[in-house]
Amino acid sequence: MNLDKLNTMCDWERKKAIFLMQTAENKLNMNLSGYGEIGVNSNSGYTYLWLENYNFTLYMDINCDLIESDIYVLYTDFTDGEETEESLSNFDNLEQIYDWCEEIEKKHLFDE
Repeated sequence: MNLDKLNTMCDWERKKAIFLMQTAENKLNMNLSGYGEIGVNSNSGYTYLWLENYNFTLYMDINCDLIESDIYVLYTDFTDGEETEESLSNFDNLEQIYDWCEEIEKKHLFDE
């Protein structure tokens, strides 16, 4: 994972980035060694963790606390860019997130 952007973040953004990575590893058992990045979206100001091996992104908005309920899971449909988000606190593990993404994909296929 590309960590270069950590050096350009302000202290608060860096704390959120580290919290995202710790949560991804400790709660979800995600492998952070693959291709991806941690950064701050220049339009929204959200701090995000994106990894190529996962079909979702984790993010935290600008004004939040360092608590799990302030982390969001974002699924982006690869065909039309439609985004769906859900609080990480609504998931117990990585498998539930995969199931949620799969349900969105199925719904999108049937809506076409």
